Amino acid sequence: MKTFGLETDAFTAQYDYLWRLSDDRWAWEYARRSRKVQRYAENRTPIDLSELKANCADIRLLKSRVPQNMAERLGFVFMPDPALNGIDADVVWTRQAFPDQVEVNCCPLGVNETCDIWERSVPICKITHVTDVAGREYLLLRGKGCVVQVRCSGLSLLGMEPVRMKLTMSDIADFERKVKIQKAALAILGDGPDTETPRWTKRTQILRNGLIALDCLDLGMSRRDVALMLYGEARVDEEWNGPSMKHAIRYLVLKAEALRDGGYFVELLGSQLAFDRTAA
Repeated sequence: MKTFGLETDAFTAQYDYLWRLSDDRWAWEYARRSRKVQRYAENRTPIDLSELKANCADIRLLKSRVPQNMAERLGFVFMPDPALNGIDADVVWTRQAFPDQVEVNCCPLGVNETCDIWERSVPICKITHVTDVAGREYLLLRGKGCVVQVRCSGLSLLGMEPVRMKLTMSDIADFERKVKIQKAALAILGDGPDTETPRWTKRTQILRNGLIALDCLDLGMSRRDVALMLYGEARVDEEWNGPSMKHAIRYLVLKAEALRDGGYFVELLGSQLAFDRTAA
């Protein structure tokens, strides 16, 4: 896939962290700009979650203490903090909202066996273990500017018995899409170096520009101001009075607003879930 760099200034450089995000983290970037998500998040309280450190490794343990009906209505296991970006926020999507998420099955660890996923992820990843109110377990793996969500089935990772994690696929619907997501997730465990210079694809550039447009408009700026941020003053002065640039910015804004207002479910998470339907 062809990648390229983008010229940035002090404003657009704030978005450089986006380039390595997976689709579900892009979905959060759009969701956290939604007035509905922000309004629901206002009801978060400090007692909603418990947070501990695991004894066996440097792993955060998060567990829902209360029912998460409002969060589940928006597709979340619990309500994340909209002030935090796609890397820092503890965003865990329900299976219904994000059907293609990476899945592992945990089985007993045999004598003299090792768990390859565990051995390779613990030294290089910051790991958060999440348990929802129904006892379902998830992992968030952070590293190399990426975040990978993993849904766990089988034995509990918190039990007394050592377990081995195996990648699974619970169904064959959208097989190619699921395999693509698994391959992208495994990149976090690869040996390749961290790349500090953002490398964009056409798709991620459009997604980035959509977020820039939403933020500019939220600050009271005009669509022409959005174009100035994206293309620079010289190009806007030359092309703004023509039909192409105005049309492109209009389309960009409409597309970004649609993603923000629930379109991320279908286009980024691969779900058919309606925005207001409970995702339990």
